[in-house]
Amino acid sequence: MKAYTLIVLLALFGLGPGVFGKSSVPQAVPTFDCIGLRWAPKEGASDVVCSVRYREKGTSEWREALPLWFDDYVHEEAPQYRDEYRGSIVGLRDGTRYEVELSLESGLARERIEVETWSSDFKIARVVTLPERLEETLTIREGGNPKDGYVLYQASEGGTVIDGRNRDDANVRVEANFVILRGLTLVGAARHGVHLGKVQNVVVEDCDISGWGQDLDDGWGRNFDSAIFHETKDGEEKTLQRIVIQNNRMHHPRSNSNSWMQARESRNGSRHPIGPQAISFINGEGEIVIRHNRIYSDWDHMFNDAMGEWHNFGYGGFPVRDSDIYGNWVSHCWDDGLEIEGANLNVRVWGNVIDSTFGAIATAGTSVGPCYIFRNIYLRSRKGPDSYRGQFFLKLGGEPRSEPYAQGRIYVFHNTILQPEPWEGTSESSGAQAGLKLSTGKKVQVNIQSRNNILWLRHDTGHAIYDGQLSERNDFNYDLYNGKVLGHESSQSEGIVGVPVFAEPLREGAGWALPLAEDSPGFGEAVVLPNFNDDYSGEGPDMGAIESGKPLPDFFPASDS
Repeated sequence: MKAYTLIVLLALFGLGPGVFGKSSVPQAVPTFDCIGLRWAPKEGASDVVCSVRYREKGTSEWREALPLWFDDYVHEEAPQYRDEYRGSIVGLRDGTRYEVELSLESGLARERIEVETWSSDFKIARVVTLPERLEETLTIREGGNPKDGYVLYQASEGGTVIDGRNRDDANVRVEANFVILRGLTLVGAARHGVHLGKVQNVVVEDCDISGWGQDLDDGWGRNFDSAIFHETKDGEEKTLQRIVIQNNRMHHPRSNSNSWMQARESRNGSRHPIGPQAISFINGEGEIVIRHNRIYSDWDHMFNDAMGEWHNFGYGGFPVRDSDIYGNWVSHCWDDGLEIEGANLNVRVWGNVIDSTFGAIATAGTSVGPCYIFRNIYLRSRKGPDSYRGQFFLKLGGEPRSEPYAQGRIYVFHNTILQPEPWEGTSESSGAQAGLKLSTGKKVQVNIQSRNNILWLRHDTGHAIYDGQLSERNDFNYDLYNGKVLGHESSQSEGIVGVPVFAEPLREGAGWALPLAEDSPGFGEAVVLPNFNDDYSGEGPDMGAIESGKPLPDFFPASDS
């Protein structure tokens, strides 16, 4: 069997790197838009560059991608990750076959493989149309298969409402593979809107989920009550993979999370936010795509995080591996908008707009990597109901005891922090007060690389970069920023100190997609990153999330209203 045929079959049936570990034959795992790559040739080394090029099958022009990163850390708990090249190709077309060529410099080794991205046109084996109203849990035990396709459970022509009446733990339980839920309105579940069992190949799309969850005796919400939920108990075999969550509205849970300003008596006075989430996948296996969803609420029904789980330091976590989170509107979280922590092996997070949260994105534990955080936009930041202090765009780092789980590469490219109008009754802008931050001076995280970000802070006294360990293994550079930099002495040696000037003003409640004005610092001054910004229109790419002179990419949310 040819190598590329083997790769495609392994990816199709989920038998990729999570199962077989490293290999001298390149391994490729596709999603709709990306291909994750792993390769462990015997000639590999940290000082030997592994270049990547790719093209659509049947075309002649090759395109360059970012070189793969070589992991030389001794992962005592997971030795399969040592001495391996890893990385991703992004911005691909769905349902398309690609040729990918990997080569070590000086001709030490070269491999070529083929892999096909997922198709958004799901094959349907059978359609089940649901009644207009159900007042009991819908349990799905019949699904499809790889040959015939998915069983589609869809709303009736007039819509389908499933009401849990604060009695049923879940509106829908999915216990079968190859299932699509489409167009349902799910309300009033006592715990979860959709509860996914030990399943694979499930799509939840175009659903409206609200009013889930439960208050505890202390009046606050229960942790991890979620619009969409899965849990595999520790020690059990992990199965959840190839899950697509797209075009849903997940909003206004019944309960409310406490903020960092509000102690939970039932948790020994802990001030860590505890409460409902939109998506919680605990002990999943990976290959998760979460795209084009709207996650929002109000100040009386706040989320803990919009999505994530609690195994933040280790080789699991959320979303584990080979996963994409993009084009989502996320707001109303008393902790992180997106908590992307754990293995983060070829995990890509881009094109999300985040508003009204404590922090935007957390990658405080990345043990394997690479994790890609690119072209996200952060609006308003706030610590609690009566605290308008802003926090960070990207939270990094773990306690010294978790140092083994802080070795994975994190790429931070072309993100933008904006500074909207002040919170009502305040006088300063409402955006973040910190950029890329290891949250205390003792926290540890290495292998971070930042490029071309706009780190626009409320005050020049804030930290655009904060790495109290001053690690020379972190590479913060070529960003536009105001504020202070605490890091290795080379940090931001080529950065630009200043604030952005946009081609149009940021409007209240709208207008976050702002290209830089021609006279702004950072206009045309970004360093070129193959596969991430090499389609610019001017003399050079712009810093930040939005490229001037180009249509707004369709991976961003349609609007913020």
